[in-house]
Amino acid sequence: MPLDALEVPDEVNALKTESDYAEAVAMATVHRALELLRAAMNWGMAQTPPLFKKSPFHRFGVRMNKKLETTRDRRLTREEEQRLLDTALQKMNVGEHQFAGPLLHDRIIGAIELVCRRGEMLLIQNRRVNWDTCQIGIPGATTKDKENRRVPFNPEGRLAAVLERRATLGPDAFVFGSETGAYQPNIQTAWETLTLLAYGYEPKPGRTGTAWNREQLLRIDLRWHDLRHEGACRLLTDGVDIRIVQLMLGHASILQTQRYLNVTDEELRRGLEVSWNNKGRPLRLASGG
Repeated sequence: MPLDALEVPDEVNALKTESDYAEAVAMATVHRALELLRAAMNWGMAQTPPLFKKSPFHRFGVRMNKKLETTRDRRLTREEEQRLLDTALQKMNVGEHQFAGPLLHDRIIGAIELVCRRGEMLLIQNRRVNWDTCQIGIPGATTKDKENRRVPFNPEGRLAAVLERRATLGPDAFVFGSETGAYQPNIQTAWETLTLLAYGYEPKPGRTGTAWNREQLLRIDLRWHDLRHEGACRLLTDGVDIRIVQLMLGHASILQTQRYLNVTDEELRRGLEVSWNNKGRPLRLASGG
């Protein structure tokens, strides 16, 4: 990236919200990096000759509202999910988009069902899938907290179909990698294209098109990380103990998980009905411990 690109707020905002780096670290870490960048750019503008003409950090550009950004409340509806999956198999499954649709279709399912961070999910290899226990091992070397964890999957569910199909590529193949099983670390461009198509926008090429595409994506306001968040919220509203959700998310504390999750009013009502129908008897929750 050329230095003058850092003067463009959209470029820095993309780093803050949609990059692999933002996906892999906490928002507080992103803010510390941006604070260093802001200080460096202010120093650069003060040099003779100046290294930068302007700063992207202003009220109409890059803003760092820590309280607002750590309480994101974007849920993915079932209809939206189906629209993304259908678009992946139809409009994205053509030569123009390098037939990337089916792979994105499987990755969306993986993100929702496994509630993994994107970087963790893309590094899962077939040898980590244990069909005897129906668990997927996430090695600590690939996780944010450096802790090993095992994520269960439904042997009769839609994710199992993906795992079974990808298993034919061999033990070292990456489950959510390329068509041949190679590791594919960057899927952001394909994800943005899919999002635009699913919401009725035809992506435009060129520099002017890039700005227009970014404007539509901001309007849609759907990020890859929202898939993980949605999967965790659905687990909670389906009656899964929050402690189990915490383990699946790889959170260090229950408090972190409580801040992370949010439920709709309708889901809250349905969840309470479980208790009402149980006539006040305590629910017995099974864990895999």
